[in-house]
Amino acid sequence: MRCTRRSFLGASAVLLSGLPPVRAAAPPSRLRLLVAGPAGGAVDVAARLAADQLKESGYLAIVENHAGAAGQIAVEMLARAPADGGTVLVTPPGVFTIFPHIYPRLPYRTADFSGVGTLCGYQFALAVGPAVKADTVPGFLDWARTRPEQASYGTPGAGTEPHFIGTELERLSGVKLAHVPYRGGAQAINDLAGGHLPAVISAVPNLVAQHQAGKIRVLATTGSHRSDFLPAVPTIGEAGYPQITGDLFYGVFASAKVPGDTLAGLSLAFARAAQATAFRDGLRRMSLEPMTLSRPDLAATMSAMSDKWAAVVKRSGFNPET
Repeated sequence: MRCTRRSFLGASAVLLSGLPPVRAAAPPSRLRLLVAGPAGGAVDVAARLAADQLKESGYLAIVENHAGAAGQIAVEMLARAPADGGTVLVTPPGVFTIFPHIYPRLPYRTADFSGVGTLCGYQFALAVGPAVKADTVPGFLDWARTRPEQASYGTPGAGTEPHFIGTELERLSGVKLAHVPYRGGAQAINDLAGGHLPAVISAVPNLVAQHQAGKIRVLATTGSHRSDFLPAVPTIGEAGYPQITGDLFYGVFASAKVPGDTLAGLSLAFARAAQATAFRDGLRRMSLEPMTLSRPDLAATMSAMSDKWAAVVKRSGFNPET
């Protein structure tokens, strides 16, 4: 199963149409939202927008940022919290769908957590800077093929989705591309715009402003549909590499030991928050797309993602110890 815009929107229509007024089943006085990212980042902003709307469902949501170890610290915090529904985690899916295939001694098990829902969707994109005279993915690959000593791409870090999108592009195109991992994406994009780095693979929200200012050129996005914020930019599938296609999201997760009625209350509360006009307007300002998955659809999507990334990681030969 591949997570597509159609499956996202179909699930959203079923989940969100005619939702009844909801009050959480025996809600705690406070709801801790653990965010796997720094304050001010996209996932943090999405969590805070949701926190404002959760008041309508009887929750007093308090956001806590735990950005260390690429999100692993936030997952550990959730694992140690009481399984009463008073603590949830907001994170991209990679901590559950990629890391188990990279790190054999993770301090947590994916089976110990349950999906509550999703807040929004986003895509990754391939962008080039002034060092590359190309306006298409094939053009960039032709440039890289004739300049093997310069052919490289930056990402927010080793073992991340952008890293493995790059290894797949390298494998499928047959063009050698050196990976340059950064500690986060901001410096990579600065180096790209400054002509010090040929290409970057990063989340669309990180690239829109620089692209619109003409400092970088986004060549393709990785979603199943063109980005609402870069409608003139083709998808990676349109560029000739449909195997790389994939939609991402910020998900909400809880302990798998939380009682079922409490999980159901949380799921409905987050679904209602995601419908709010103020929430959606806030997402759009961050170049994030409103998307909501039900708990069953989220579980199926996470399973499919895990299978996909397991194969990609194996093909890449990546070992974090080397």
